[in-house]
Amino acid sequence: MDQLAKENRRLRSQLDDLLRRVRENESKLNRVQSLALKLMGAAGLAEIIGLLSRDLPRISRLDHVGILLEDITGEVALAIAEANIPVKPGQVELNPAGSLPLRSYVGPYDPRLHAQRCGGRHDLASLAIIPLRRGEQPLGALVLGSRDPQRYLAGLDTYFLEELAAVTAVCIENALNLRRLRELGLTDSLTGLRNRRYFDEQLPLECARAQREGGVLACLFVDIDHFKTVNDAHGHSVGDRVIRDVAQRIARHVRPFDMLARYGGEEFVVLLTRLEFGAVLEVAERIRAAVAGHPVVVEEDLDLSVTVSLGAAQCAVVHGVAVDPASAGRALVDAADQALLRAKQEGRNRVVIGQSLTTHAGYGVREPGQIYDRFRM
Repeated sequence: MDQLAKENRRLRSQLDDLLRRVRENESKLNRVQSLALKLMGAAGLAEIIGLLSRDLPRISRLDHVGILLEDITGEVALAIAEANIPVKPGQVELNPAGSLPLRSYVGPYDPRLHAQRCGGRHDLASLAIIPLRRGEQPLGALVLGSRDPQRYLAGLDTYFLEELAAVTAVCIENALNLRRLRELGLTDSLTGLRNRRYFDEQLPLECARAQREGGVLACLFVDIDHFKTVNDAHGHSVGDRVIRDVAQRIARHVRPFDMLARYGGEEFVVLLTRLEFGAVLEVAERIRAAVAGHPVVVEEDLDLSVTVSLGAAQCAVVHGVAVDPASAGRALVDAADQALLRAKQEGRNRVVIGQSLTTHAGYGVREPGQIYDRFRM
């Protein structure tokens, strides 16, 4: 009887241990599925990385979570920069092609081998590195670390980790694809510049920022003179070449963080931030001179002399003064558009200045090559 009771206790202990493991696995599965649902509902790459770096350590009681992302073309770096995601070694890190692990690793943490993947940490005891891939395409890796040496034992079943990695890979790829689609919808296919839709979306945001910071905005409209004549005389393919060339010349004379867009047809628009009015005039004149200074080489035996007319306006926003950003943006664009109209009426190949909003109003005309002082009413 004693032997039978002892065997029953042993079996009961084994059953209790199995039930405990089942409950732990069920709880783990629920946590992973809950996180997976959040990942699938994430609005973009920033939210995906935020969920992994914030929620995963909490729900899984991890001491380290790192997201390594492969970036062959630089597209991921752009997406991360646009989303203001901080890139930190071992936490969110971009890796050159071919440097990411192709197979999962689960086992002891060796600082000599793994510290570089974990931001130089030496306090971890066990580690799991799970690749992120779509088919055969590597996207990155999840790096999960614990101070518990028993957390990730060599040979541990990685089913839950692999499931989480698969969902993460799909979500990251979808986020990048959505960004690509958005870029296509906001980019002019002929010039590679932003299009009018993008400009119209960003204009009130820039006005709101200027209002918060008490800054200034300036708008330049640039129109290719007599462009219809180019199309009529040489055809639309030559016209396209002229548009591309002019776009490149304008781009060389604005700062990387200024907004340059093709507004439509042969017309471009530039939004300049944090520039005094005199500097705005200098930018406008440099653009005019850059286009007029050299002909557009269309073919080996065909050079076309091209000029542009520019209309400029500035919006000075006083800090703390409530101005509707959308209304301010429309007023700024209308003022620059009216200035452009005057530039074309008064002979083309010139800059006409019109200020708008708040404490400044009025207009002035700048002849080609003329030094124009800051205009004040």
